Amino acid sequence: MKKRNRILSMLLCTAMLAGLTACGGGGDSKDAGEEGGGDKIKLTFSTSVYVEEPHQKAIDNLLAAYNEKNPDVEIEVLGAGWDGYWDNITNEIVSGTASDMIQVYPENISTYHALKEGGTFVNLDEYMSDELKGKLSGQDMCVVDGETLAISSYAWGTTGIFYRKSMLKEKEIDPESIKTLDDFRDACLKFTEDGGYATAAVSGTHSFTISEWSRLIARPVSGGLYFTDDAAGPYDAEHVNVNSEGNVWAAQWWQDFILKDKAATLVTDKSDTREMFWNGEIPFCMDGPWFVGMTSDDILDDVGIIAQPDIVFNGETYKPNPTNYPLVTMINKDCEHPDEAYAFLEWMTTDEAQAIIADCGMIPSNTDYSTSEEYIANHELEYAIVDFMQNNYTELIADPNIPELGEISQIMLDAGQKMFSDQAADVQTEMDDAQKKIEEVMGK
Repeated sequence: MKKRNRILSMLLCTAMLAGLTACGGGGDSKDAGEEGGGDKIKLTFSTSVYVEEPHQKAIDNLLAAYNEKNPDVEIEVLGAGWDGYWDNITNEIVSGTASDMIQVYPENISTYHALKEGGTFVNLDEYMSDELKGKLSGQDMCVVDGETLAISSYAWGTTGIFYRKSMLKEKEIDPESIKTLDDFRDACLKFTEDGGYATAAVSGTHSFTISEWSRLIARPVSGGLYFTDDAAGPYDAEHVNVNSEGNVWAAQWWQDFILKDKAATLVTDKSDTREMFWNGEIPFCMDGPWFVGMTSDDILDDVGIIAQPDIVFNGETYKPNPTNYPLVTMINKDCEHPDEAYAFLEWMTTDEAQAIIADCGMIPSNTDYSTSEEYIANHELEYAIVDFMQNNYTELIADPNIPELGEISQIMLDAGQKMFSDQAADVQTEMDDAQKKIEEVMGK
């Protein structure tokens, strides 16, 4: 209980600092509906991705299609860009002005559910059938303490390695020959021979500083960046895994790849990596299916994708287990119309809605649709990632869905800033230090 109160206090402080000017849109919208005296049921939906053009287009089209079928329901979209969104919803939940429906990633559910005594979100087990749960990618990650607190009814993504066909052809590299991490390194080194780079690595305050290295190397060989099993726990001080042999080896490999091999140039944001790839400055970009929608048609003809490579460590071969990134939605317990809110979220899982969602650039969450002939025919590059998941990757892993995630990920980010930068701090020392700090957070 003491640990929970400490985390709650930190989130409350964040909310007070960042959220005094937050919109508080959920409460305002319901008040406006009551004052207007209309017969429509008014619902609010918060998401961090509406500021991005492909998502805005998909969400607008979803609402238009749903309103045509349900003219008595009006849904207002709220939210901010990535940087401000998370602090805003913290403040809104604490102040009682949060939206009726709140979209996050699975690893965020526990943190926000813990903000209110008795929990913030509706248990959806009374609404969802087992058949539906089995069709939705990432739905298993929406369970907290035995309760289904979110529905994976929008879209998801995981990562592969995009490449420029012409650049690999010039170096006589067959992309299909890149099967292991050593193969990938050998291919990258061919682009350093004339002083160039093969890819870019984020180094700074962005979470990509840790997440890309973790997805590509650390978690596949260790099973858990934070705990011995990030996917299933237990999540306690005794099972903190940061300075395990696999994680330390992975961190040293990544540091050497950047600073000794000089195969990756350091950038401060993922957008820099993408721009360099589009401009033909680097041949490789690790990214998800959304990258296809970001890339202009004239460049797409020169873009291919391969799966993340297998990793040989201590004589054993490990399959990639990159993170699954589903956007999932919870229903606020303060919602006055939870049945209508759920009806909208469940409708999003239908083929009609999933076809609209496909335009957002991610992969629709209903696996029946994302493996259909219609989807495969219209989304060839994106479908390759579905194929990777089925044939190249082991079970996808996300960050642990626990309230302490914010604290422990910041500790890991601080370590990454030191290890994966020009400072080149000692890897073992930084991983040992991060291990101790995370053990303290987890109550040791």
